[in-house]
Amino acid sequence: MSARPQVDFQRLVDAAGIPTTDEALAIELAREVEAAGSLITNDNRMSPFWRLQKALVIKPALWLLRGLIVGHVLPNSFAATARGYYQDLKAWDVDLTRKPATSTRGQVRFVKQSPADAVTVPAGTLVSTERINGVIYSLATVQAVTLPAGQPEGLIVCEASAPGSAWNLPAGYYCILPKAVPGIVSVNNPVDWITQPGAEQEDDDALGLRIQNQFSVVGRYHIDAVYRSLLASVAGIRADHIFFEHDAPRGPGTANAFILMEVGETSASLIAQLNHHVMAQGNHGHGDDLQVAAMPETRHELSLTLYPAPNLTEAELAGLQQQADAVVRAAFRETAAYPQVTRTWPNGRFSISLLTTQLHQILGESVESLEIHYQDIISGLSIPRLDTVTVAIHE
Repeated sequence: MSARPQVDFQRLVDAAGIPTTDEALAIELAREVEAAGSLITNDNRMSPFWRLQKALVIKPALWLLRGLIVGHVLPNSFAATARGYYQDLKAWDVDLTRKPATSTRGQVRFVKQSPADAVTVPAGTLVSTERINGVIYSLATVQAVTLPAGQPEGLIVCEASAPGSAWNLPAGYYCILPKAVPGIVSVNNPVDWITQPGAEQEDDDALGLRIQNQFSVVGRYHIDAVYRSLLASVAGIRADHIFFEHDAPRGPGTANAFILMEVGETSASLIAQLNHHVMAQGNHGHGDDLQVAAMPETRHELSLTLYPAPNLTEAELAGLQQQADAVVRAAFRETAAYPQVTRTWPNGRFSISLLTTQLHQILGESVESLEIHYQDIISGLSIPRLDTVTVAIHE
């Protein structure tokens, strides 16, 4: 799907010949005054008459044109450029509503100190990450759970402390108990731990893409637009993060829809929910066989060498390594940190030289030079993921 256009409405109004400057409006006013048969001949710009007319006519007219028409009415007249409540009204026109924010929910593994003991984990027990670009992400157990005797560990449902996709972190990120729980020795979020992905309230850009897609849905033929509308109605899934495979992978009438999350991996529970909604609940075309799956992955191992500025302390060098590691992981969609960094995408080229430039911008003068020992990643219908990142400091 194409991104929403950036429209310069001021330029469009100027191109239409509508006066939008003091000088142009003064000329139009003088022309109208003359056409009306006025006998006033003192048209010097410093004359009291014209100064009064500028205050009474030209300034309000400029506000109406620039502030109201160009800055407000025109942008909010189109789904491609509308903002806020005006975009909500545009969505209502095509029977859509803005998706609310949701909090990440999933199962976290609690490991007992002694498998023979029964251990109760209280409701509200926090599980946190290390600091990621200055932010610590936390989950809390939703209810008290007793891990029975004889089991070395157990999975407990936890929910993020706030809504948003930034909490949809991959396995291993949640590994800290800020407050010790008697009988628990460690915690971690396992692979495929998320049962409900977190998401911000749908922004204007994402809602605008769904509105655009909705115009192709009205015929009710089960083309891409219909399935995209069904899938994108789920919180956390953007319309432009759904990719279709049409090559009849299971024979005639079959297709695949691959889901990409903004942060983290697409959970198996979400995929099961989507497949149930489309196929088991009958939301598919006659004879259609559409299967929803997580976006296929390619795995990569990156190594970086940093050439730091002289005279940095050991603590500063360690912080430099940690920050470079976090930036690379953000680029590969592991976290929502460093939003200015370009993310990996299917059907495209991930530029290592661009990542190098962005690392320089973020790390600043602490690094004189850096090398990423990898080639550009060219993706088909797959998303590049990290196996390992190694950051070395050149001595």
